[in-house]
Amino acid sequence: MSSAPIRTTLPGPAYHSADDYERDRERVFFRNWIYVARAERLPRAGSWMRFEIAGESILVVRGKDDELRGFYNVCRHRGSQLCDDEQGEVRTHLRCPYHAWGYALDGTLVTTPMIEKDEIDRPSTSLWPVRVDVWEGFVFVNLSREEPPTLLESLADQQDEPLGLARVGLAQLRIGHVSTVEVRANWKIVLENYNECLHCPTVHPELMAVVPAYRKGSVFEPGRDDGGVTLADGRTSVAADPRLRLPLLPGLKGQEGPSAYFGAAVYPTMFLDVDGSTALATAVFPTGPQSCRLVTEYLFSPEAFDDPEFDPRPVIDFNELVTRQDNEACERVQRGVTSRAFDHGVFPAKDGWVHSFDQRYLRDVEGDRG
Repeated sequence: MSSAPIRTTLPGPAYHSADDYERDRERVFFRNWIYVARAERLPRAGSWMRFEIAGESILVVRGKDDELRGFYNVCRHRGSQLCDDEQGEVRTHLRCPYHAWGYALDGTLVTTPMIEKDEIDRPSTSLWPVRVDVWEGFVFVNLSREEPPTLLESLADQQDEPLGLARVGLAQLRIGHVSTVEVRANWKIVLENYNECLHCPTVHPELMAVVPAYRKGSVFEPGRDDGGVTLADGRTSVAADPRLRLPLLPGLKGQEGPSAYFGAAVYPTMFLDVDGSTALATAVFPTGPQSCRLVTEYLFSPEAFDDPEFDPRPVIDFNELVTRQDNEACERVQRGVTSRAFDHGVFPAKDGWVHSFDQRYLRDVEGDRG
């Protein structure tokens, strides 16, 4: 009797090699739509945020017309970076700290102190632009030099079908907390870990009490065809206390039956987790061949903020516990895959979603493999 073919992981160097990371930069991060933040974090004209995407510094700015625009964080004069802080707000223009060249909120060069007006063709010396688009309040950027698929086309081409989660009213949600954590692991290790639950019984004992379906090591629950998993004990939130009650998400008001938890990975670097009363948006920012930064926004129904006693801490504490457990496991993997013995790992059947992620990744990079 013949056995099924063995599916293997990516080769060891894909998780730690400087050459592979450079390939990831050019063929993954600089060509795909990358999630950066909720639009709510840029509330007014003149609000700006800086994002580091695999070594490229990018600004997203809200203009006087309320539109969000993206630019490389680079002055057109001599290449100085414009902004050092993570975010800020200006009245009329961004000012370079080197020679004080100023750029309007739409990126147009407007001031060049001590330089005659006819020396510089200002209309052709705007900040280098970056594509920006927004879905359900989530801001994405695309650094491609060529015309990429639209953001909606990209979101439709995802194995976890994130577009379907709009039904819970994502656009209406508001931020209750933002956390940032540094992980000493390659970004792919973090994404692969998210895409399976074989590790859950070993690594996440507390999560098993909240999501019983994960005790079997699968990300799916038998009998459900919506991709969700049922929360235990009548919970409406992924939290330790089953009695916690926060306002349901706008699209779930009046729902019958137990609440469910849905998780969606948006290739290449976003997690979107939704339960009855909370949505978590996590942006994964690669910072090197063996490191990345996770920024998680905790989103709640607008009604939650009307309650003076609203306390998101139980949700935050539980997620930070699970995230810490995941990150410790990912860092353990990172230490192992750098071994000269590790040429590749193997995928059993319940690692199917991880294998699919790897195949999607190879679609991007295999053209550069010799």
